[in-house]
Amino acid sequence: MLVLVNDLQMDTLTIEIRNPKVREVLTSLAEMELLTILPQPPTWAERWKKLSASLPNEPRISEQEILDEISQVRAARK
Repeated sequence: MLVLVNDLQMDTLTIEIRNPKVREVLTSLAEMELLTILPQPPTWAERWKKLSASLPNEPRISEQEILDEISQVRAARK
């Protein structure tokens, strides 16, 4: 994600780079402080992996049992 900054406004754009040389041009523009290159936010899978690693290891209940219970609660809401 790139944030373009000028005196009047700031725009946020998402750009897909198809040519590696474009990355070099954008990096040069960032070094000249004409734009800022922000890191990508983590994906849901990355966030879940980090969260799962922080939870205690509970052998009495499996991850599948937890997911099944979540599904049941969601189904009851409908």
